[in-house]
Amino acid sequence: MPSMCGFVGMVRWSGLAPDEAGRMAGANRSLAHRGPDSAGLWHDAHCALAFSRLKVIDLSPAGDQPMANEDGSLQVVFNGEIYNFRALRDDLQKAGHTFRSKTDTEVLLHGYEQWGLDGLLPKLRGMFAFALWDAARRRLVLARDPLGVKPLYFAERDDALLFASEPKALFASGLVKPELDPVAVHEALTYRYVPAPRSGFKDVEKLPPGNAAIAERGGLVYRPWWRLAIDETATAEHHRARNRAFYDDGLAKGVMPRMQDYREYLEGRCLEALQDSVHSRLIADVPLGAWLSGGIDSGLVASFMRERGDVNSFAAGFAQPEWDERDLARASAKRLGTRHTEFELPADVFKLLPQIVWHCDEPFFDSSCLPTFVLSRETKKHVTVALSGDGGDEAFAGYERYVGMQQYARWRKWPGFLRSAIVALFGGRNGAHSRQGWDRIVRWLERCRAMEGQGFHPYIAAMDLFSQEQIRALYADGLAEELDGVDAREYLGGALRRSAQEAGLETGAGLFPATPTVLQRTDWATYLPGDVLHKVDRMSMAHGLEVRSPFLDCALIPLAAALPDAVKLPGRVTKPVLRRMARHRLPPAVLKARKRGFGVPLDDWFRGPLQKTAQEVFAQSRLVSSKLFQPRYWESLWNEHQDRRAQHGERLYALLALELWYAQFLSGAPVAECPSPLS
Repeated sequence: MPSMCGFVGMVRWSGLAPDEAGRMAGANRSLAHRGPDSAGLWHDAHCALAFSRLKVIDLSPAGDQPMANEDGSLQVVFNGEIYNFRALRDDLQKAGHTFRSKTDTEVLLHGYEQWGLDGLLPKLRGMFAFALWDAARRRLVLARDPLGVKPLYFAERDDALLFASEPKALFASGLVKPELDPVAVHEALTYRYVPAPRSGFKDVEKLPPGNAAIAERGGLVYRPWWRLAIDETATAEHHRARNRAFYDDGLAKGVMPRMQDYREYLEGRCLEALQDSVHSRLIADVPLGAWLSGGIDSGLVASFMRERGDVNSFAAGFAQPEWDERDLARASAKRLGTRHTEFELPADVFKLLPQIVWHCDEPFFDSSCLPTFVLSRETKKHVTVALSGDGGDEAFAGYERYVGMQQYARWRKWPGFLRSAIVALFGGRNGAHSRQGWDRIVRWLERCRAMEGQGFHPYIAAMDLFSQEQIRALYADGLAEELDGVDAREYLGGALRRSAQEAGLETGAGLFPATPTVLQRTDWATYLPGDVLHKVDRMSMAHGLEVRSPFLDCALIPLAAALPDAVKLPGRVTKPVLRRMARHRLPPAVLKARKRGFGVPLDDWFRGPLQKTAQEVFAQSRLVSSKLFQPRYWESLWNEHQDRRAQHGERLYALLALELWYAQFLSGAPVAECPSPLS
């Protein structure tokens, strides 16, 4: 296998200029954090490819990239892992292909020769982004994995197409100038991330997950190659037919077979699929470990790893108990017998924000980047590959907001006088006094009702950071006019509608299906690639750490999608399938613990150690001096937060990160190297 890496390249249909191959080599240096072990460059008259490699398997030069087929007519650069590459290589060797390395990169080359692009992509089990130059056809292929684990960006300029693992490499080439995409900023302030295909920069596109882009001289076209389909062998109909076959077979043999009930059958299938997914991700010629958060998902991953040998596990947390799950991680590590290492996150971790913003490239406001960045940095001191539990919440209904939508379905049916009485009793309490209490729940339920009253799916109220009204209050007149008529809620509303239609539910006027299946499908298509996977890729690759996520396996996802809602989330307890799977594997305290996630004490920071620094950044606002935002746009949020009339820590974090992002990428020349921490 190659490894987690980075690449940058370009095609100019009229022929490369004399300096453009050198420009790609220079731009590749901005990706050295993704692949610190070696660098490579290849070019012909029309195409140049540059690559930074992090060695994981086949550490020899035979695994270096760019890589060619036997006659040099195909060249590829590839970031990712193909976990079934050995089986595919065997098939290709039987068909007459000769391999010169032990990498999965060659499978892409020979697979493209043997099966074509449409035949190759569905056979790949893994996470990947690659660019393949077909010199004979004068054709460039860009492709990305089904769920968007690995990133890929591109920009068309005149008769050239440039592409890279990160936008900063495009800018480092000197051939793409970063320009603001106001709609992307509007969407980021709504959701904390920029949905594909936007990137934050005008005319720089992010290839959507499960898509290929085919570029020839006539232009570029998207070709979706993957769509979510349920595993038909997990349906109730298949289970009944299976039991009938077992019964008939037993009668013919004169025995009465034990028949599994449907729930037991599904849980067994999920266990086998997750176990197989974990085991397939244990191939490495470098040290390998596990992130152990203290939750069920990462604990199950570590338990299946432990079946194959010793495991190095890693956990991080703040000193404050309410922001620390290390006690639970420690209990799981003891139960599983892992070699466990813990890190305490520094109280001033927020000083790393300029570096995090630079690595994120896009306007991106998930504050859990801070602990993930430090965990990645410290983990890399011990191992090169880490398995994580990312994707478990989406696959097995682990988010409390899924339960919240069930509560809202009941709330909206209550008589208006009863809702009003409850709001008067709980909803008017000081917003800074509760994180988990009834007052917070009641305010959230009313936000859902208000969202629905405005004609949008109530689930959007669970996902937005700023309301559309709050965002528009930030903008200066010129930007407000440019964004007139843009409503970021249409993005998530459209995804929810498509998910409901795929689930066979009606979506007419005033109908907003919010079953666990609808929410799960929507999160797979939006929040998972836009937020979770973007964060994990950028924060881990900032330190040359490869993170593998077994819950994102292309065999497990269709199985999880097939689970009926009555199995997936029958009540208020999240992830019931995984909880039963973990009963004899993890400590009871882990199974009973409330989900906390990788939280950050933002509210306290903006009233304490981050207060002065944030004020200084806002006082010198580049967004204001560029006439994008209103003078002192932050002031009302800031004062409400300082006076404890509201908890605005997440919103202030987003505005602070946006200021730093604009200063780094759009206020003058883009910052070419990772900046220093805040002083």
